[in-house]
Amino acid sequence: MLQEFLSYYELNIDPSKQDKTLVAVSGGIDSVVLCHLYKAAELPFAIAHCNFKLRGEDSDKDEQFVKKLAEQLNVSFYCTHFETTTYARQHKISIQVAARNLRYAWLEQIRKEKKFDFLATAHHLNDSVETMLHNLIRSCGIRGLHGISAKSNHLVRPLLFVQKKEIVAYTKQNKIVFREDASNASTKYTRNFIRRKIIPLLEEINPSFIESSGNTIERIRQTEFVYLEAIENFKQQYCKIKDNLLIIDLKHLT
Repeated sequence: MLQEFLSYYELNIDPSKQDKTLVAVSGGIDSVVLCHLYKAAELPFAIAHCNFKLRGEDSDKDEQFVKKLAEQLNVSFYCTHFETTTYARQHKISIQVAARNLRYAWLEQIRKEKKFDFLATAHHLNDSVETMLHNLIRSCGIRGLHGISAKSNHLVRPLLFVQKKEIVAYTKQNKIVFREDASNASTKYTRNFIRRKIIPLLEEINPSFIESSGNTIERIRQTEFVYLEAIENFKQQYCKIKDNLLIIDLKHLT
């Protein structure tokens, strides 16, 4: 997997492989494997962990585990605590949305303060497929079907080339230790329901569903690029803004 990781990283993330990356680490299998790959690839990185105080003693054990991981890999460690439930109640949003908002705001703050070039998360191919299905269920346009992007400004996802089963195999082959989050087994959240109920049914029809969906996502992304480029060319040729109004030159369209 290391060579695939390096190839994907050079092609989609950072051709020079010299920029510093802040890796968001929960302590779970995906983010822990990402750290080990960064270390094996000799890419400069540090670890950041959010303690959302949602799982009592387990949340604190996650923090201790990630801190120890940073020590083992000999990289810098950044950590913060959130009163996630209070924040969610105050802003009248779900716990999931609250955790996501708090997490990304703090991670971006640390990235800027410590002058990291990138912020990396451990989303993999299965996550991208789940995102596509989630958006499709809720109704979406072409943008909602392109899955998760490998790079969006400073945010990067270097594991999008790999399936979850390959990550699991990598931990076994390399005897990598990680933390289990019991909440991942619950199907009360939409994404977990898709992951644990819907995708297994689709894999009964097509055992290679994740791989084939990844190929479809890539074709949709390419189609989206052509579509957006055509729209932009149209705007450049036939549209202009005057007095805050969009004016379309219809005479050239007949």
